[in-house]
Amino acid sequence: MIKIEISKTLQSKIRKGYPWVFRYQVQNRIPEGKPENLAVIYDHNNRFLALGLWDPDSDLCFRVLNLGKPREINTGFFMERLQSAKIIRAELERQGTTGYRVINGENDGFPGLVLDRYEETLVLKLYTSSWFAFLDELCELFQQEFKSQQVVLRLARNVSKSLEANSTYRDGQVLYGDGNSSWVQFRENGLNFLADVVEGQKTGFFLDQRDNRLKIQKMAKDQSVLNVFSYSGGFSIYALAGGCRSVVEVDSNPFALEASLRNLKLNFPEKSFPAQKFTQKGGDAFQILAELKSEKRFFDLVILDPPAFAKNKKHKAQALEAYTRLAKAGAEVTSGMLFAASCSRHVQANEFYDAVCRGISFAGKKYKEIARTGHALDHPATFAEASYLKSVYLRVGP
Repeated sequence: MIKIEISKTLQSKIRKGYPWVFRYQVQNRIPEGKPENLAVIYDHNNRFLALGLWDPDSDLCFRVLNLGKPREINTGFFMERLQSAKIIRAELERQGTTGYRVINGENDGFPGLVLDRYEETLVLKLYTSSWFAFLDELCELFQQEFKSQQVVLRLARNVSKSLEANSTYRDGQVLYGDGNSSWVQFRENGLNFLADVVEGQKTGFFLDQRDNRLKIQKMAKDQSVLNVFSYSGGFSIYALAGGCRSVVEVDSNPFALEASLRNLKLNFPEKSFPAQKFTQKGGDAFQILAELKSEKRFFDLVILDPPAFAKNKKHKAQALEAYTRLAKAGAEVTSGMLFAASCSRHVQANEFYDAVCRGISFAGKKYKEIARTGHALDHPATFAEASYLKSVYLRVGP
């Protein structure tokens, strides 16, 4: 097994629960070409500190699997972690939700691995190729625990890039099951949704916004709603289920808009939706918001849920500027409630809230903060860098 050496400062950080070591932090030379996928860290007194996944092809080369004492990494080890994760999510099933995150990476003891459940389909997403050696074992375990009909493998971009041409694995591969269709159906808070688990973004659906969608449903009655970055229409369906007066969706992705229409028909099969009730606008969000402003269109409830504006720390400043611009544009067409969210890990919560409030002020509007929200129970964040999702509800007025 590979042994890596790190500074006393990083040792202390890991002892407190930080789960990562980056390549530049490794102080000893590791021979190239070693096939091992596990590594161990001993502290400066040569006592065992941590066992983890070793990924020489990634800048994030070590992810802590077990801390404090040596453990054999086998089915029993994974079973313990999985059972703990299932207990946390037990309430969701009782609520009639069959689409949720079962394993949230490091936060559930599976670093670099996400497992999402869509009723009888499991989607396994890997952020490090170090998990490939355990895939057969894990697939068998997940089958046993969930009686799933299929298990789909999704790979992060960095993992896909590192694969050799003759690799056994590929993104979108069905590890188990017939794989006749990439579309799967599931329930969330009593509503029905479809997700493309083979080619859709992330694992097919943004499961992390479930709680916010429910809040929107409760405040949507008789409201006109503008859903910007609508993707597959999650917020729109909840707003319509809550009795809103109308919905306008904005997204640049035709695939996403088509998925939203599918979800609309799935939940309201006998209803017709004339243009004054439901409209989709394809194109750049900032441009469409500017057009709505010039047309003097105003909405009672505006939803701003963009993709991550900051992919890394270098983009943080421009991301904050983008959040400010977006909040300003949203506030200019808001005559009631503004909901704004960020999934950028590199932007801190308070920085995001300040950027949103700054944007509303730049629009010449006043605001009152109603609520802030973070991670749902199936997306636990056990260390600071895992806290990526933050949202705020604001009452906007002249």
